[in-house]
Amino acid sequence: MSNYYEMIDEDSRFSRNSRKTEFLTTTHVLDEILPHGAKILDVGAGAGAYSFHYAAREHEVVAVDLTPKHIEIIREKSKQTGIKLEAYVENATDLSRFETGVFDLVTCFGPMYHLTDVNDRYCCIRECLRVLKTGGHLAIAYINKYSVIPMLATRDQKFIRDSVIDKVLTDGVIFAGDQDCFWTDAYFTSPDEIERLLGAYGVTPVDHVGTDGISHTIQEYVDKLSAEEFDAWLSYHFQTCRERTILGISTHGLYICQKNR
Repeated sequence: MSNYYEMIDEDSRFSRNSRKTEFLTTTHVLDEILPHGAKILDVGAGAGAYSFHYAAREHEVVAVDLTPKHIEIIREKSKQTGIKLEAYVENATDLSRFETGVFDLVTCFGPMYHLTDVNDRYCCIRECLRVLKTGGHLAIAYINKYSVIPMLATRDQKFIRDSVIDKVLTDGVIFAGDQDCFWTDAYFTSPDEIERLLGAYGVTPVDHVGTDGISHTIQEYVDKLSAEEFDAWLSYHFQTCRERTILGISTHGLYICQKNR
């Protein structure tokens, strides 16, 4: 998986309206629960978009990612901007670098997309919860399997076939190199499934939003919106992102829960 991200430009991910929606929604939601001067662990930080956003707002941020290139980018950008944060190459399934119960917020915005083994998913969740303080929040992002086929219909129609549909809806995983793989090693789930998965850990549900709604699926149109039109679109999105029917088709979902013990 690290090899895949070494080859792409993750740093430009939120440059377009359709992609920016996910970032703006996520920060909008998290800003409502973050205490002042929070200690944050950004697991699967990518090139650090969220890490720098919160570090610039006087939170204490530690970023970890499996891809060495991303950590190099974060460290270099920290030097250039003077925004201080720590960054390490680490695996989301093993956060043993960090003590138990030290963070106010753990964000897990990338790992769940690519943990194709169920045991790795369990390890990731356990580790994220372990390093949280009691009363702290875990914000975990996922890709909604019900959004995948509509998205492919607008991007790459050759994958609209029964074998791909079955892999996405039934198996929930695809692997690089397979004839039905349209991305890289990936795991897809659903709003109900992610709630059940986290519920098994005795956490308290706090929020559940579709962070991009259908913006990613209809990107061609959202990207063409003027600044004024996009502001109106974003207002509509903020008002509806918790609506269950929209949550069910949003490409990216965000589940936030609180650690009880």
